[in-house]
Amino acid sequence: MAWFILLLTLASASAAQTPRQLVVGLDHIPVVVADLQKAEADFRAMGFAIKSGHVHPDGIRNVHVKFPDGTEIELITAPAAVDALTAEYRAKLRSGEGPVYFGLYAPDHPSLIARLNASGFPLRQDGGTLDFPPDTPLHPLFFGSRNKTPTDKPEHFAHQNSAVRLSALWVRDTPALHTLFRDLGISVQPVALCNPILARKGSMALLPEGRVYLVPSASENVIAARVEVRSLKTLKSVLSKNHVPMQPADPCEPGAVWVPPPSAHGIWLEFASPQR
Repeated sequence: MAWFILLLTLASASAAQTPRQLVVGLDHIPVVVADLQKAEADFRAMGFAIKSGHVHPDGIRNVHVKFPDGTEIELITAPAAVDALTAEYRAKLRSGEGPVYFGLYAPDHPSLIARLNASGFPLRQDGGTLDFPPDTPLHPLFFGSRNKTPTDKPEHFAHQNSAVRLSALWVRDTPALHTLFRDLGISVQPVALCNPILARKGSMALLPEGRVYLVPSASENVIAARVEVRSLKTLKSVLSKNHVPMQPADPCEPGAVWVPPPSAHGIWLEFASPQR
């Protein structure tokens, strides 16, 4: 019995010394578009089912590409700059469509707030999300709780291209992100980047349910996203049928398919088999 109690004590001590993983995976990315109706049609052509959004009090309109695990691509537009958020969206549209921010999934917001406040990060709480002030290098990042709602129906997840989840992002590398990930106990390691147009070397932050690739000298906050599909054959059939341009990936990632930004409204989309 004594040895059993000793083992429990050692296990408890080890667990106490290991930071709990507060950031689990990806949340969603808002892709800012000039013409929401056209963007919706183009994403349908890629084989995505679309869930309707609504008009917000500040004029923002949106639609959703949703997945069963709560990850999401949000297509969003703002007709006018009437507050800080819409002003950022309008500023983005002046230089072109695409994401302004990217979201990571942190289900335990109180613990995350306590951890980051202790480390001196200027975290803000805005409804169900946590973000950083506009004058800080971490501003493009926010933490969400994944938007699963009672209005989600099976047809919203019935993607013709067999998509099942959003599992990776390629984002601009900054020292602030490395510091944040280190303080959160997230492993960051050098990695070769398999892609058609980005830097060949970068870093990868490994999360329990996803990956964030950090791209040196990137010109945008968010460059690319990975959508996992059950069948690449089905995906390619849909893209071919609807005349969506495809670009094959590097040999280091056989079979993956990339759709370039002109067809995906400012972001590279990689379609790949589920991560092993």
